[in-house]
Amino acid sequence: MMAEVTATDSTPAHASTPRRTDDHDLVDSLVTVLQERINAGEIPAGSWLRQEALAKEFGVSRMPVREALRELQARGSVELIANRGARVRLPSTRDIIEVYELHGVLQGHAGQAAAELITSEQLGRLSAAEALFRQAVEDLRASDGDTTTAQRRWHEANTEFHAVIIEAGGNKHLAEVYENLHHKVPRNLTWIALGNDVRRLEKDAAEHAGILEAIGRGDAAATRTLLTEHVKRASDLLVRTVDEIGQDSSPRRR
Repeated sequence: MMAEVTATDSTPAHASTPRRTDDHDLVDSLVTVLQERINAGEIPAGSWLRQEALAKEFGVSRMPVREALRELQARGSVELIANRGARVRLPSTRDIIEVYELHGVLQGHAGQAAAELITSEQLGRLSAAEALFRQAVEDLRASDGDTTTAQRRWHEANTEFHAVIIEAGGNKHLAEVYENLHHKVPRNLTWIALGNDVRRLEKDAAEHAGILEAIGRGDAAATRTLLTEHVKRASDLLVRTVDEIGQDSSPRRR
């Protein structure tokens, strides 16, 4: 079974905390902080989010915490269970397939546009992110069991790389939809699927290098194809990973 933990059990000392303004801003700030922790895996899937513990940690009443948890439920990040409380959702395989199907469409469309519209400044940022992928591979190879540096660098690279493509595509409404999809599947699940296998991480880095090269030469059709295939492979890998997690957390027969 998944461990029952509170948010504070897995929250590092340096983690961000919500800003104090009016009630609406406070709720939004709580949502942002908790969402960031969930996405990063600092609060893992299956963790219980206790209102009393969160209120104490953030120095607020339980009311804004309750509202923040409701907003996270609406986003699909948290499930509210009657008489038990709030728990971080492990996305189902169907969730992943459907979310990543949309990811593929959005990334492919944005990438096609980006290959024609990207600025030199954006291309420089994309190139820097691609270099971070290669560095993450070297970090993992030299990790000796501690993958913290490799994980942090890979998350930084992945977030920046795909954000630049969405930005360069120039469609602000597409960008808003894409951002909302990120709340459906915590990004640390992708690292769980990739992070313990250097060959998988090398393949992932090579795929990003190919996308960068296609965008750099202005090949819109190739960029769209490469991004769509990249997202489909990520989806397949995540489905297998979530299936394995689900099997590990299922009650064993005696």
